[in-house]
Amino acid sequence: MSMEEISVGNQSELEKRYRTTTLIVAGQMTTTVILAIVGWIYAGKSESATDSKSLMPLWIAVLFIAVGTFLLRRILFKWDRLRDVTLLKGFSELLATLQTNSIILGSLAEAIAVIGFIIAVLNGNGADVIRGVAVALIVFFINFPRKSVWKKIATSMEKV
Repeated sequence: MSMEEISVGNQSELEKRYRTTTLIVAGQMTTTVILAIVGWIYAGKSESATDSKSLMPLWIAVLFIAVGTFLLRRILFKWDRLRDVTLLKGFSELLATLQTNSIILGSLAEAIAVIGFIIAVLNGNGADVIRGVAVALIVFFINFPRKSVWKKIATSMEKV
């Protein structure tokens, strides 16, 4: 076994956890796109027209959540934190932590889409849901779990 490989048992567990995680995050992305379509249709038929200035706190929340996900990603995937999880709870728990972290970041992106939907419904402007979903999709794509990163983490942590 070379220095760049992990054991067969750990490799199969990594594959299984990664596949499950990508399916969940892809499902979250699909839900976000469906929400955009529903929001676009519903907001176009909506008769409400809340003042745009009163919706500004919701847009600020979108901004804070988006920036927060990038900061949270740095914290959740911090090398020392992952090493401690591996040392204290084992390799399997490391993979569970990677999975949980990815799902949490995806959930925050979904929250951005929901806020965009709420803004669109309150404002009666379908373009608002598209803006919210666009921000959510950017967050999804930046935080999407990458197999090469998981493998690099697993390879390094297996030696711990």
